[in-house]
Amino acid sequence: RFDETDYSVVVKNRAPLPNSWRWEIYRAGRMSPIGHSPIFFRTMTAANKEGKATLKQLLAELKI
Repeated sequence: RFDETDYSVVVKNRAPLPNSWRWEIYRAGRMSPIGHSPIFFRTMTAANKEGKATLKQLLAELKI
């Protein structure tokens, strides 16, 4: 059963400055991410924006 609310984007500080932020997508019930950004971002806001766009695309693919 598919439920969009089971998926979320989390932004984490995973590397040294200046590009230290990465988005990760989690599904409810899982401890590890199901996906993460291939690059690191300079700001948390940029990582969050890109992560939400990626999650939107992933959810659209899952609905098919």
